[in-house]
Amino acid sequence: MGIKRKTVAALSAFLLLMPAAVHAIGSGQHPDFDNVTQLSDKALELAKEERYKEASEVLFYMSSQFGKDVANSDLADDKIRMVDMTMENTIEALGRAEETRDVKISRLTGVRLLMDALVSDHQPLWKQTEYQIMNPIKSMQLSLKKKEDQSFQEAANEFLANYNMIRPAVSMDVTEAVFDQVDRDVEYIENTRTNMISSKESREKLTSIQGDFEKLFDAKEDTSDPSLFWLIFSIGGIIFSTLFYVGWRKYKAETESEKAVEWPEE
Repeated sequence: MGIKRKTVAALSAFLLLMPAAVHAIGSGQHPDFDNVTQLSDKALELAKEERYKEASEVLFYMSSQFGKDVANSDLADDKIRMVDMTMENTIEALGRAEETRDVKISRLTGVRLLMDALVSDHQPLWKQTEYQIMNPIKSMQLSLKKKEDQSFQEAANEFLANYNMIRPAVSMDVTEAVFDQVDRDVEYIENTRTNMISSKESREKLTSIQGDFEKLFDAKEDTSDPSLFWLIFSIGGIIFSTLFYVGWRKYKAETESEKAVEWPEE
């Protein structure tokens, strides 16, 4: 009953916040990307329903729209490449039958965070994932102290998966020096995780890594509602994406019509 009440309260808060949220997106630093941001909500919603083919089609459409929008922006080339690569990798993941649902949802969540980072000039949604990043680091530290390798590896898996999800969005918002530092930290964990339990330097290094990620999430006071992040990804961003879904359906119909002309049924 308590969970149900919280869900209803959260949904009510979401509906109340809609005007402010739409205004915030409209006033972002790259307002030309509003359409692809909203389409990413629809792709995530479809994937949650395990409609992966349709989610992929939305991403293809997003990619074409992004290509048009970026021509009118001042987005740096390296950031453009990050967007293109993220969407390409996500489409590939959605097309792999052996890929788990969790991985597919994580990839699309990463796309959604990336799109938000493009349009947000205040408090990007990826900063609401601080607990999902910092808690595994603390668990790794505790496991090292107790010399429990299995729990350490589980915490490392969680940390790496969560960081890979937010990495594209992070690259849009922080300086190159900060981004490169946390990337080096992640690379260290990836390369040495099998030997960290027996390494005397590991605890000190993890403390340093913890400090780097605390700096990453350190920012001015957050005036946004954290529930907005969870609502977008638990509900699927239905309201945000409805209008743009109509545009995608039109695009899909036109594409299928072209295919029918090229490959007529016998």
